[in-house]
Amino acid sequence: MNNHTEPQMRTVVRKMLKMIGVLIIWAMITIFFGLNLEWALILGSFNGFNWAFYSWFVISFSGVLYYFYRVWFK
Repeated sequence: MNNHTEPQMRTVVRKMLKMIGVLIIWAMITIFFGLNLEWALILGSFNGFNWAFYSWFVISFSGVLYYFYRVWFK
């Protein structure tokens, strides 16, 4: 096997594991606040918890996408 292949595979696998870990942690936090605390559900009218959750969702998802971009293109 080529000596350069193994270090390259290690970096790719390391990047993928970082991305999977960040995505799982982000999803767990978002699901907890959104579904378990029912902040994502609009029951009757749009309240402050809904605003907080959807603001968190948009800002944090943008941050996750930026992190993915930084991991792959640095």
